[in-house]
Amino acid sequence: MPKFRSWLRAGVTALAVVAAAAFAAPANAAPAQDVAISAANVIKVTSANHAEVLEMSRTKLVVLDFGATWCGPCRQMKPVIERLAGEYGGRFVLGEVDTDVSRDLSSRYRIQYLPTLVPMRNAAELPNSRNVGYRGEAALRAWIDAQLAKG
Repeated sequence: MPKFRSWLRAGVTALAVVAAAAFAAPANAAPAQDVAISAANVIKVTSANHAEVLEMSRTKLVVLDFGATWCGPCRQMKPVIERLAGEYGGRFVLGEVDTDVSRDLSSRYRIQYLPTLVPMRNAAELPNSRNVGYRGEAALRAWIDAQLAKG
Protein backbone atom coordinates (compact mmCIF):
# COMPACT_ATOMS: atom_id res chain seq x y z
CA MET A 1 0.00 0.00 0.00
CA PRO A 2 2.79 2.54 0.74
CA LYS A 3 4.20 2.02 -2.77
CA PHE A 4 0.78 2.81 -4.30
CA ARG A 5 0.58 6.05 -2.27
CA SER A 6 3.98 7.19 -3.46
CA TRP A 7 3.02 6.50 -7.09
CA LEU A 8 -0.27 8.35 -6.58
CA ARG A 9 1.53 11.29 -4.94
CA ALA A 10 4.06 11.42 -7.83
CA GLY A 11 1.26 11.33 -10.40
CA VAL A 12 -0.68 14.13 -8.71
CA THR A 13 2.48 16.22 -8.43
CA ALA A 14 3.28 15.71 -12.11
CA LEU A 15 -0.27 16.62 -13.08
CA ALA A 16 -0.07 19.80 -10.98
CA VAL A 17 3.20 20.82 -12.65
CA VAL A 18 1.79 20.23 -16.14
CA ALA A 19 -1.42 22.14 -15.32
CA ALA A 20 0.53 25.07 -13.87
CA ALA A 21 2.68 25.27 -17.00
CA ALA A 22 -0.35 25.09 -19.27
CA PHE A 23 -2.20 27.89 -17.49
CA ALA A 24 0.84 30.15 -16.99
CA ALA A 25 1.08 31.29 -20.61
CA PRO A 26 -1.25 29.92 -23.26
CA ALA A 27 0.59 28.78 -26.37
CA ASN A 28 -1.77 30.73 -28.64
CA ALA A 29 -1.68 33.96 -26.64
CA ALA A 30 -1.34 36.98 -28.90
CA PRO A 31 1.60 39.29 -28.35
CA ALA A 32 0.73 42.48 -26.47
CA GLN A 33 1.16 44.58 -29.62
CA ASP A 34 -1.40 42.50 -31.57
CA VAL A 35 -3.89 42.84 -28.71
CA ALA A 36 -3.47 46.63 -28.73
CA ILE A 37 -3.98 46.81 -32.50
CA SER A 38 -7.05 44.61 -32.29
CA ALA A 39 -8.52 46.58 -29.37
CA ALA A 40 -8.33 49.78 -31.43
CA ASN A 41 -10.41 48.16 -34.17
CA VAL A 42 -13.01 46.55 -31.89
CA ILE A 43 -15.81 48.60 -30.33
CA LYS A 44 -18.65 47.55 -28.05
CA VAL A 45 -21.76 49.01 -29.68
CA THR A 46 -24.78 50.08 -27.66
CA SER A 47 -27.66 52.47 -28.26
CA ALA A 48 -25.55 55.21 -26.67
CA ASN A 49 -22.70 55.05 -29.22
CA HIS A 50 -24.50 53.57 -32.24
CA ALA A 51 -24.67 56.93 -34.07
CA GLU A 52 -20.90 57.42 -33.63
CA VAL A 53 -20.22 53.95 -35.04
CA LEU A 54 -22.44 54.69 -38.04
CA GLU A 55 -20.44 57.89 -38.57
CA MET A 56 -17.24 55.78 -38.69
CA SER A 57 -18.78 53.79 -41.55
CA ARG A 58 -18.52 56.90 -43.73
CA THR A 59 -14.73 56.46 -43.89
CA LYS A 60 -14.27 52.69 -43.55
CA LEU A 61 -16.14 49.42 -43.41
CA VAL A 62 -17.87 48.75 -40.09
CA VAL A 63 -18.92 45.18 -39.36
CA LEU A 64 -21.63 44.93 -36.72
CA ASP A 65 -21.31 41.58 -34.96
CA PHE A 66 -24.61 40.63 -33.31
CA GLY A 67 -24.07 37.90 -30.73
CA ALA A 68 -24.69 36.80 -27.16
CA THR A 69 -22.61 35.30 -24.37
CA TRP A 70 -24.78 32.15 -24.25
CA CYS A 71 -24.43 31.50 -28.03
CA GLY A 72 -21.91 28.74 -28.79
CA PRO A 73 -21.11 29.76 -32.39
CA CYS A 74 -20.75 33.38 -31.21
CA ARG A 75 -18.19 32.33 -28.62
CA GLN A 76 -16.32 30.34 -31.29
CA MET A 77 -16.26 33.22 -33.74
CA LYS A 78 -15.46 36.05 -31.31
CA PRO A 79 -11.71 35.45 -30.82
CA VAL A 80 -11.25 34.76 -34.53
CA ILE A 81 -12.99 37.90 -35.79
CA GLU A 82 -11.30 40.04 -33.13
CA ARG A 83 -7.91 38.71 -34.25
CA LEU A 84 -8.81 39.38 -37.89
CA ALA A 85 -9.77 42.95 -37.00
CA GLY A 86 -6.19 43.37 -35.81
CA GLU A 87 -4.63 41.51 -38.74
CA TYR A 88 -6.45 43.68 -41.28
CA GLY A 89 -4.70 46.67 -39.74
CA GLY A 90 -7.65 49.03 -39.43
CA ARG A 91 -9.20 48.35 -42.84
CA PHE A 92 -12.44 47.64 -40.99
CA VAL A 93 -13.89 48.30 -37.55
CA LEU A 94 -15.61 45.50 -35.68
CA GLY A 95 -18.64 46.68 -33.72
CA GLU A 96 -19.73 44.05 -31.21
CA VAL A 97 -23.42 44.17 -30.27
CA ASP A 98 -24.59 42.05 -27.33
CA THR A 99 -28.17 41.22 -28.28
CA ASP A 100 -29.14 40.68 -24.64
CA VAL A 101 -27.97 44.19 -23.72
CA SER A 102 -28.96 46.08 -26.88
CA ARG A 103 -32.32 44.57 -27.76
CA ASP A 104 -33.35 47.79 -29.49
CA LEU A 105 -30.47 47.46 -31.98
CA SER A 106 -31.32 43.79 -32.54
CA SER A 107 -34.88 44.84 -33.37
CA ARG A 108 -33.76 47.74 -35.56
CA TYR A 109 -31.60 45.42 -37.65
CA ARG A 110 -34.18 42.60 -37.52
CA ILE A 111 -31.70 40.06 -36.19
CA GLN A 112 -33.20 36.56 -36.20
CA TYR A 113 -30.17 34.28 -35.85
CA LEU A 114 -26.87 34.47 -33.99
CA PRO A 115 -24.21 35.26 -34.83
CA THR A 116 -25.11 37.72 -37.57
CA LEU A 117 -22.57 40.05 -39.19
CA VAL A 118 -23.95 43.21 -40.77
CA PRO A 119 -21.54 45.22 -42.97
CA MET A 120 -22.06 49.00 -42.92
CA ARG A 121 -20.80 51.68 -45.33
CA ASN A 122 -21.87 55.33 -45.40
CA ALA A 123 -24.21 54.77 -42.44
CA ALA A 124 -26.18 52.11 -44.34
CA GLU A 125 -26.16 48.34 -44.50
CA LEU A 126 -24.57 46.91 -47.64
CA PRO A 127 -27.44 45.18 -49.48
CA ASN A 128 -27.59 41.38 -49.49
CA SER A 129 -24.33 41.12 -47.57
CA ARG A 130 -25.18 39.69 -44.17
CA ASN A 131 -23.27 36.73 -42.85
CA VAL A 132 -25.30 34.43 -40.59
CA GLY A 133 -23.63 31.71 -38.52
CA TYR A 134 -19.98 30.75 -38.22
CA ARG A 135 -18.43 28.39 -40.77
CA GLY A 136 -14.79 28.76 -39.78
CA GLU A 137 -11.96 31.23 -40.23
CA ALA A 138 -11.44 30.71 -43.96
CA ALA A 139 -15.10 31.47 -44.75
CA LEU A 140 -15.04 34.48 -42.41
CA ARG A 141 -11.89 35.85 -44.02
CA ALA A 142 -13.40 35.40 -47.51
CA TRP A 143 -16.57 37.21 -46.42
CA ILE A 144 -14.56 40.14 -44.96
CA ASP A 145 -12.49 40.36 -48.16
CA ALA A 146 -15.68 40.45 -50.24
CA GLN A 147 -17.09 43.30 -48.12
CA LEU A 148 -13.87 45.29 -48.36
CA ALA A 149 -13.87 44.83 -52.15
CA LYS A 150 -17.27 46.55 -52.36
CA GLY A 151 -15.58 49.85 -51.58
